[in-house]
Amino acid sequence: MESTLSALTRARGAKISEFSGWQMPAHYGDTNAEVRAAHQTAVLLDASHWGRLLICGADHLGFLHRMTTNHFESLKPGSGLRAVFPDNRARILDLGTFYRRSDATLVVLSPQAAASILPWLDRYLFAEKVELREVTDGSAMIELAGPEAVRIAMENLDIDLSSVPPDHLLESSADLWLARLDRCGHPGLRAAGNPDVIGELWEKLEAAGASPAGELAWEILRVEDGLPAYGRELTDDHNPWEAGLDDTIHMNKGCYIGQEVIARLDSYDKVKQHLVGLRWTEGPLPPPDTELTIDGKAVGRATSAVHSPHLNQNIGLAYVRRAHCESGTHLAFTIDDHKQVVEVTALPFSPGA
Repeated sequence: MESTLSALTRARGAKISEFSGWQMPAHYGDTNAEVRAAHQTAVLLDASHWGRLLICGADHLGFLHRMTTNHFESLKPGSGLRAVFPDNRARILDLGTFYRRSDATLVVLSPQAAASILPWLDRYLFAEKVELREVTDGSAMIELAGPEAVRIAMENLDIDLSSVPPDHLLESSADLWLARLDRCGHPGLRAAGNPDVIGELWEKLEAAGASPAGELAWEILRVEDGLPAYGRELTDDHNPWEAGLDDTIHMNKGCYIGQEVIARLDSYDKVKQHLVGLRWTEGPLPPPDTELTIDGKAVGRATSAVHSPHLNQNIGLAYVRRAHCESGTHLAFTIDDHKQVVEVTALPFSPGA
């Protein structure tokens, strides 16, 4: 699969590689410069490979209410929230961001997740008036991130990103959804819709000072922000409490898939591990699922690791047994007989986030 914005990004010098089964921009010549721009000015990311479902019908909010961890029955038009799709064991199927307008709700899913989430949801539809439609193909999505995003959006789109809470809609129509999306500790913008409309929006934001960034920069920014990713931290080996997704869990919403397990884990203090940050000055980056130890005893596993030019150090994400989650705890991993010591730290890494 190729992004509908590929002609636009290629024209800007994008080096294309495969990510999540899609041909997407890896970088535009200098990944470190793209990361610096995200922290100093503003960047544009082509996020068209992220899954998008359009859910509508008279019963669709009630359906989402019983299929996810968050509260949908009182979700007003213009509002948005994050929620986890859990299975019956309360394990994570995916993390979604949901944007509601008067006639429908747009769900943004992780890349590749829509292919499994859509048939899974369909299995639980009976007599409800609900329509599920994947709209990833044939549409586009971009993100504007960085400390200059607020100024750029205000001066060029007449949009005040601070006027709505994170994940709420700023504007929606048949061709365009605009929402606040915070990245790198700053308010930012997510835009999804008709590829021609999104392409014109990209060019306008770029002319105002935002520069393009690719997937390699995004991966560094993601780890800095402590955001769990599908297939790394978001897997059916873990539950939302472990992944630090407390904000996606509504404790008084009534029954939903996995609710009893999620409530029991909280009530009986049974969460055994947590997603934490790791930092170390130099040395190798651990591949996903690398074992972490204390005095030779396994206490967790690394899930993601990058070198952050902004922080000038190696950083990573890991699931660690809660007895060893305190910031400042020293863990170790071994690669090719080389033992590397790392320090546990709180998330996110990004200053101000």
